[in-house]
Amino acid sequence: MRKDKEWSDALLKLVSDLNNFNYADPSKDPAHAGCVPIYIDGHRVGVVPEDVLAELTNYPDVFSIHNDNSNKSVHLNEKLSTVEERSKAFEQVLQDLRHKEKFVTLKGWRNEKYSIYYKLGEPPLCHVERAGCPLFGFIQYGVHVNGYTLKDGQLKMWVGRRSKTKQTFPNMLDNMCAGGLTSGLGVTECTIKECQEEGSVEDETLKNLKAVGSISYCFKDYRGVEPETQYLYDLEVSPDFIPKNADGEMQNFQLYTIEELQNLIIAGEFKPNCALVIVDFLIRHGYVTPDDEPNYCYIIQRMHMALEPSL
Repeated sequence: MRKDKEWSDALLKLVSDLNNFNYADPSKDPAHAGCVPIYIDGHRVGVVPEDVLAELTNYPDVFSIHNDNSNKSVHLNEKLSTVEERSKAFEQVLQDLRHKEKFVTLKGWRNEKYSIYYKLGEPPLCHVERAGCPLFGFIQYGVHVNGYTLKDGQLKMWVGRRSKTKQTFPNMLDNMCAGGLTSGLGVTECTIKECQEEGSVEDETLKNLKAVGSISYCFKDYRGVEPETQYLYDLEVSPDFIPKNADGEMQNFQLYTIEELQNLIIAGEFKPNCALVIVDFLIRHGYVTPDDEPNYCYIIQRMHMALEPSL
């Protein structure tokens, strides 16, 4: 287990890169001052980047731009009062923007819907194409599984290599099983589905699946604003278990020691949020401790950023 400055610096870089956007109040950051909140049914549910805002003015039947005391905001038309109507409106706008090739993120169209909530646990306000969510800064939810085993007297973790044709982060390292929380699926239901599709994990092994918490963060990149919450699971597998991909989203799997994982994180080989999932595992299992990591509390705080409104 590495405990040197290079490792510590890599942890700081990771949490900084994944939190380069102030989701609660982007106006506090001059670099993001042009981003404005978007409201559905009177609820703030996202943040619209400045370049997206300019395009939304072309859809006055769907969106209205308010400018109250210099506080600009986007509002979905109140006449769109049902989940179905709102979902259809977003679909039409995004398909039009896709056809016009306005935004890079829409080139990775998934034909997969994400549910948009004001508060998770309440009924969804609408369902939106996954690739379009960064254009509105909608919170995206996902599931990640740490598949690990004890072999040769030490803990090792299974890691997958993403397909070269993945819409995002192709050919990078990933957790053994992971995926977005698709509309209509429960969290554990989605996790089991990903385990079966990405790793061919059998039902008997899935009995060891354990929910262990979540991480949340928000960053802005070439696709847009991406606030994300990932539900985390640990899955201890037998030493002779070998994951086999069944959906074409992984090239292969490799079993790594803790120090090998650290070196890969330092080298930037991992999809960033997947690296953060592993860091969470290392903290929970006592590999990263406050005695060895000078930025221990700061790192943990930056792994659990507040995205949802207060209860």
